[in-house]
Amino acid sequence: MSALLVVVAVAMLGFVVWSRLGRTEGARWWVGDRLQESAVLFWLPGLALVLAATAGLRGYGNGAHPGALAFVPLLLVGLVVSLWGGLFLPVPRWYVPHWSQQARAPRLQVRVIGESRRDRGRRR
Repeated sequence: MSALLVVVAVAMLGFVVWSRLGRTEGARWWVGDRLQESAVLFWLPGLALVLAATAGLRGYGNGAHPGALAFVPLLLVGLVVSLWGGLFLPVPRWYVPHWSQQARAPRLQVRVIGESRRDRGRRR
């Protein structure tokens, strides 16, 4: 069961990396819809981290793997990332892919922290 959780987590992270790199038009499918942007930027990576941490924590209950507690910070980061996207909080500028901040993707719906109206006007 742990192996399945890891495989699903790696597949989700791979999909997120492909989407965030945005090298093809197909990889940029998520830009322009607030729900899809939150999914790619927050929910899928957060869920993948939670699944990976859960796979690592599965052996802790029977005492077989005392080092499994090292996965707790990963679990907490995954929960925070998912919650951030679920609450539709503003996104830090460094977290948004660079290609989506350029004029090629003016449809990006996320509100970026540190971005002023003057900055948005320059990109168009």
